[in-house]
Amino acid sequence: MQSSIVWTFLLALLLPGAAAAEVYTWTDANGKTVYSDQPPPHVNARKLNVRAQRPAGASAPKAEKKADSKPAANKQVASDNAAVAAANAKVKAQNCSAAQANLATLQQNGRIRMPGSTALATDAQRNELIRQAQKDVQTWCNK
Repeated sequence: MQSSIVWTFLLALLLPGAAAAEVYTWTDANGKTVYSDQPPPHVNARKLNVRAQRPAGASAPKAEKKADSKPAANKQVASDNAAVAAANAKVKAQNCSAAQANLATLQQNGRIRMPGSTALATDAQRNELIRQAQKDVQTWCNK
């Protein structure tokens, strides 16, 4: 009984090696490419390298590893997204404060110099700057 189990086990180990056969390819007289395990005599046949497939059970641990790594990857992506959202909220709050300060400055000061110039803004230019500052406050402060 025990020896039959050993022989069965050895046979199971040797069978995959026997299944790996040689494959040859050549072109016949009609120009058709032919594949076979035995080349015909007096024909230039090229031997192909054929790899035996792994048994289906061998790939199962990889699938389990991938399945196990997905939740960890999802948690990593979620934490990265949370960090980016927090950074965006901080930048948005800073931009909101700056936009409100600009609007307050434009509304309180009657004489405003144009950006990049020493000339004073006309009433129309000042009103345009105030309108743009109000738009910035709406954009950054959601008001």
